[in-house]
Amino acid sequence: MTNGPAGQAAPPPSPVSAVDTPVPDARADSRDVGTALWQLLGDPWLLLVIAGLLSLLLIAGALLPQLPGQFQEEPAAAERWLIATAEAFGTPGRWLRSFGLFDVLHSPVFRVLLATAFLMLLVQSASAILLAICFRQLPAVLDQGRSSGSEALPVRWPLRVLRWRAAFPASPLAVIAAVEAETVTWATRIDRRTVHVLPAVAQTTEGEPAPDSVLEERLLAQCGLMEVQLRPLLPIAMLLILTGMWWNSVAGRQFLPPPLLPTERASDPALGVTFEYQLLYPSENRIGPIVSVVVAGERRQFPLEERMQATVNGVSINAQPGSPGLLVYTIDDSAQLARPGQANTVPMLGLGFPSPGSEETLVLPQQAVGLRMIRQDNGTAPAADDSFVVEVFQGDRDEPVQRFRVGHSQVERIATPFGELPLGFVAMPMMQVQASTSPGLWLVVPAVLLALAGLWGGRRRPAFLLAQSGPWPAQRSVLVIQTDWPVALDAVRRRQAEHTAASAIQGQST
Repeated sequence: MTNGPAGQAAPPPSPVSAVDTPVPDARADSRDVGTALWQLLGDPWLLLVIAGLLSLLLIAGALLPQLPGQFQEEPAAAERWLIATAEAFGTPGRWLRSFGLFDVLHSPVFRVLLATAFLMLLVQSASAILLAICFRQLPAVLDQGRSSGSEALPVRWPLRVLRWRAAFPASPLAVIAAVEAETVTWATRIDRRTVHVLPAVAQTTEGEPAPDSVLEERLLAQCGLMEVQLRPLLPIAMLLILTGMWWNSVAGRQFLPPPLLPTERASDPALGVTFEYQLLYPSENRIGPIVSVVVAGERRQFPLEERMQATVNGVSINAQPGSPGLLVYTIDDSAQLARPGQANTVPMLGLGFPSPGSEETLVLPQQAVGLRMIRQDNGTAPAADDSFVVEVFQGDRDEPVQRFRVGHSQVERIATPFGELPLGFVAMPMMQVQASTSPGLWLVVPAVLLALAGLWGGRRRPAFLLAQSGPWPAQRSVLVIQTDWPVALDAVRRRQAEHTAASAIQGQST
């Protein structure tokens, strides 16, 4: 009595005589390079490791600063940004940059892992689909004719199939009934056939003509019929997700300008996006800041809030207040303000203060006056509560001629050699804005639905057991078992051994 494929532990000796079955060496097949590669790509544990590495890279991309999209086509600017960002992280920054963690979606490591995972999922999807097809075609095997009743029916199966054959002192009907009694505990579908086959060569004896045909009992037990059809949906869902990730890494774009100062604007021609930090007057003596967004000719305006998210013409827009800023303007709307070195004067200027102690300078060229503004930390958690100290300098004097504090919104009279000039000061935050496109994001919805169906298919293991029982010389029956589930084979062998032992004891007692 033998079982297959080779490499499987041999069963304990049966109390009945066994029929030797030559089993092909499955290990010889596995030595083929193509087969070994297919098995490697179909390894779920290797796929799990690669998925874990991809997840770590994506988490790093969410936690670490990423190269703004507007630098993708400017190698020099991108290099400067990467150098500055890596230096900000100190010694670990060089390692983070070498692994591409400051530009995860475009790093070679990410794309190699993504391509490997995609190839593995293609192989595993093909294997799952092939298994589902073979599972549906199994019942047709019961109606196939064979040249000899002792030969196993041909089963086309993409996975390992165990085969076992033995002879028992019982009729074919009794043997197949015992098999059915064992499989009914786990099978959800059982098919039976009785077919005419040619007698086995070993059944002929001298002096007696061999019968033209004998009856063979066949049984096919299956479980997980629905599950095996759903299982391919899980790797297909993962393929959709990887396709979306690859699509985003190739065609997606992100525009992340420096924080906008009041009245400042930033644009990206590739996305066709323009941001502008505007000031409106919703009521008298009140300035209302808004973010104006223009995407491909469509304009939207959003009030200053904690965080704003919207989609304009297929472009995802995000904006949120950043570090404190200060707006300085002339009350009479005259163009008298300028930055040091700026040739033209304007009626309004926005200044940014990224950290406590930051300072900015503006000048009044017509009055030969300069203003220095310093951000003061008020000791409270919200940065918006910070105030500003304004110092006024005239001519070449080293000491300020005037000093005052700006909290929120106020008007101050600035001392100049030509008299006092009223200026308005409004404390308002800088605005951090971002525009991005994610062309493959819509694939997430069908991927989630397919994944849920595929996970439902994993709740039960699909399995089959094919049994054949026909007459064998000396009033015995030969039983041929083929299955992909070792547990089912062991249960049938154990039941047949118990049944044979009981029959032997009953025969001795009579």
